[in-house]
Amino acid sequence: MSRSQDPTTFDEVSTGALRSSSATGALIARMESIMESIIDDLSDRKEVSIAMVSPRNLQQGNRSEIQHSHTPYSGLTSLLARLLLILQLSHDALVSGTILTKRHIFYQHQELFEKQRVVDNLVDGLALTLGVNRHQLNIVATAKGLVFGPICIHLHDGTEVDASLGDTGTPIPLVRSISTVECPSTRWILVMEKDATFRALLSTQFWQTSICGPGLLVTAKGYPDLITQSFLRFLHEQHPQIPMFVLADFDPDGLNIFRCYRFGSGALLPGEPATYNPGIRWLGVKAHHMHAGMDIIGPTRFTHHSMSTNPSSRTSVSSTSCRDPVGYLSHRDRTFAKGTLNRIDELVSVDDELATLKSELQVMLMMGVKAEIQWLDDAGNLFEWLNEHLGAVLSANVEGIAGY
Repeated sequence: MSRSQDPTTFDEVSTGALRSSSATGALIARMESIMESIIDDLSDRKEVSIAMVSPRNLQQGNRSEIQHSHTPYSGLTSLLARLLLILQLSHDALVSGTILTKRHIFYQHQELFEKQRVVDNLVDGLALTLGVNRHQLNIVATAKGLVFGPICIHLHDGTEVDASLGDTGTPIPLVRSISTVECPSTRWILVMEKDATFRALLSTQFWQTSICGPGLLVTAKGYPDLITQSFLRFLHEQHPQIPMFVLADFDPDGLNIFRCYRFGSGALLPGEPATYNPGIRWLGVKAHHMHAGMDIIGPTRFTHHSMSTNPSSRTSVSSTSCRDPVGYLSHRDRTFAKGTLNRIDELVSVDDELATLKSELQVMLMMGVKAEIQWLDDAGNLFEWLNEHLGAVLSANVEGIAGY
């Protein structure tokens, strides 16, 4: 889902060097103490033992021992080398005030880490062990989020980012680098699942030509990353009067993407900013939108897309790679939708959006079909659809949009 890009461009240009603080200084000192202890043990030919918190054992409160034997090229030796490198890179990034991405670390040291997941787990484990969140290590996930519209983002280093400039969108900065966000004319915020939809609305200047007034366009190009989730929560906290909506495919991935934006991904470590966003609501695509669209395009057109192939032989398609705008749910889709329903049942929340999400998943499973955002163009026009539904919600000035 993530896309390859220069990992330093976003952070160094958009956020600049982060100012040092007493907390950062204390963290640097702890890292130096750990590294000095390891070097001393190696020099004295002692066995190296580092108490590390494992993310997998977090809920049980267990701590696992990463032990290093002096057998050349053993697995434990590789593990220690990897940990030392992560420590060193994080230390240097904190000292210099720069930001690294986990993807950058992996691609610069592929032979040592072998898999991206190894880097991810070590960064999480180091953050847990040091009692900080991942961002405090100055190591973040690859930036995916883009924003475009009438807002000005003021950073702590004095930089001002005008998100209405350019024609490709502005990379979303880290929340901890943001001082304030000015958006005096913004009437709505639309978060899109797909980069293609984002660019289509951007190219037509929908953000300023909509009959609903000027608005903000946001995308994380699929599933939301922590940076985008935190930014949207920050916007809601700073400007709760601006309604925020998600536009995603009517398929298991699309609905799960909305779940992540609204309720968080559930993959946070202790100390990381909460991403539950009570201000974000689901605009569509929903089941009744499909019924309305079928009245326009007719059953023959729908049959062409959804029934031209035996459902059991169709290639499994997801929210990010669907070729036909309408299709049958695959076995993978059904399994995934049921898994999302289970995760919803685990949430302890009295929330209208949660009830709507659960109901829509159940209807989807019963109907056995799914639809992409682009299907709205087949059924009419996406821009007209957005004007109609955004306008209805904004004019009604309601808390939920369960009826749309």
